[in-house]
Amino acid sequence: MLFALSLPGLVVLLIVLAAVERWSPWRRKDLPATTVGFEELDAFFSGGKRLELEDRKSQSLMREDEESGAPPHLRIDLDGSAVRVVRRDQPCQVSR
Repeated sequence: MLFALSLPGLVVLLIVLAAVERWSPWRRKDLPATTVGFEELDAFFSGGKRLELEDRKSQSLMREDEESGAPPHLRIDLDGSAVRVVRRDQPCQVSR
């Protein structure tokens, strides 16, 4: 019982769950549960990982609008079969 509550017990449990999750028919393709467990274990030991997880969470909540930022350097028009590339050293001209 004490081994199950210790840190090595947690690591062994995560490894066993990863093996079961790998070969189980009900596994998720997008983000396995053991991946979250390993990331949280890593974040427990390093503060930089905690900041990375919080940043990833905040980025996933933000909208990505094309008009919200700087002018794009590469624009692909699939309907017109055209690609427009703007060099970074030239100022971008907006045509309306």
